[in-house]
This record gives sequence, C-alpha cells and structure tokens, in this order.
Amino acid sequence: MSDDFIFQNPMDKSLADLVDYYFFIDVPVDSMPMEPEYVLPFPRITFGYFFDHPFLVTNHDRGQSKAVDMVISRVSTDKITVQPITSRIKIIGAHVRPYTLALLTKKPITKFPWLIDTVDLFGPIALSFKEKILECRSAADMFVEVERVFLATLLDRDLHVIQEAVEMIEKHSGNIKFGQLAKQLGLTDRALRAQFHNYMGCAPKEFIKLVQLKQSVYHMNFTNDSLTGITYQGEYFDQSHFIHSFKQITGQAPKALREKMPGFRFLQF
Repeated sequence: MSDDFIFQNPMDKSLADLVDYYFFIDVPVDSMPMEPEYVLPFPRITFGYFFDHPFLVTNHDRGQSKAVDMVISRVSTDKITVQPITSRIKIIGAHVRPYTLALLTKKPITKFPWLIDTVDLFGPIALSFKEKILECRSAADMFVEVERVFLATLLDRDLHVIQEAVEMIEKHSGNIKFGQLAKQLGLTDRALRAQFHNYMGCAPKEFIKLVQLKQSVYHMNFTNDSLTGITYQGEYFDQSHFIHSFKQITGQAPKALREKMPGFRFLQF
C-alpha cells in the first residue's frame, strides 16, 4: 500500500457486514492521460468525495454526463466512464455492500437517479461532513469521520431477506439460478424481485451477472489463468458464452479488457 492509495477496513464491528473498505487516493494527474476511463460494473455501491478536484462522470447508456464532487453510485450494468477535470485526483470514499443504501434511506432505491448527489440525500449531514473532512490531517482521521457518519445515519430496518440473498449469490460466485435462489429463500419470484428493486435498485438477474463478472475479472487481474480456465471456473457453458456475457456487460471482449487492466486507475477488483 502506497501513500497515494490508502485502504482501511471498518473499525466498528457493527459495520463489518456493510462496508468492504474505506479508501483515500491523492495523486497528481501529471503525465497520466486526461481521457475518460471506463469503470467496470461492480456489485457494490461506492461513496466518493472528490474535494475540490471534481470528475466528469458519463453514463453512456443514458447519454448523460455530470460533474461531481460528492456522490453515491448505484448497482448497475450501465457503461460509465470517469474523467479528471483538474490536475489532481483526490478522493475519500467507501465501497459498501449493495443493500447498504437501503439502511440510509427508506425511499425505494429504484426511485433514485443513477448517480446520487449526497447533499440531496443527506442535506446538512453531508454539508457538515465536507467541513469536518477538510479539518482532518491524515487519511486515518478521514476514515474515522466517514465511519462516524455511517454510524450516525444508519436506520433500524429488517433487511435479512435481501442480505441472505446477496450472501447466497456471492457464496456461489453468481453461479445460481434466480428461481433456485427464490425457492431456497422461501419466496415467490415476484416477491424476491421486489426485494431487489426496493433495497438494491436492480433486478436480481442483473446482480447475479455482476457477481459473475467480478469473479471473472478478479481471476483475469490477479492470476495467470487462461480465459478457458476462467470460463469453466465461472461455470459458463463454454468460452463463446463467457465472451458473449462479458461483452454484453462491459462492451469489450475479455482478452481486450485484460490487456488494458494494468493501466486502469480505478480498478475496484
């Protein structure tokens, strides 16, 4: 871990099932290209505050672009790129479990836009966070502040069904049929679909595909396994099916994307 990229697991044990990790990035753009960078669809929600170095975020499926300084993403298979607007990249943020947003608001997640303005959602709490984070002298202090806000805004809601569903999908690395999942949870397909839309803002099959993608991209990035091996680890029918599924979500073939990975600045995997 370098001083430019710092990561921290949640400190409060009650957040262990909600927060994957906090992160802090502070690097000059310098010779790095200012061109947009594709962000791989990810089965997580990301919170990010960009200080006074906003980014241009473009959703190519929706044909929309926004300059952002503090936002929360939604779980989605939309094709999104991010682009630095200034000469520096400075972000404090967190990757959290896909149902965590439903513990911060009672509004159905499908009612939110694809990119959520944190001030619109939390109002004075978000504005106070901005002030306090600027007073922090280290990344560790910032992580404490991020965690304090999480603990202060969590609602008391019973999400055990959607949490069990996500746990089962991830336990099987996405290799589970939707009907089988509903049956094991003792729900109808319709009831489980409603849980996903209300608490995660996506369809269950969409989330299953994202978990499969995450597993495949992890192996592509951290192992020397062949694409054939990755195909069968992911329990795809054959390599043609793997390539088709991969291109459907990312817009690129696995081989081409694997070659680009060393240059990615925002690879979450």
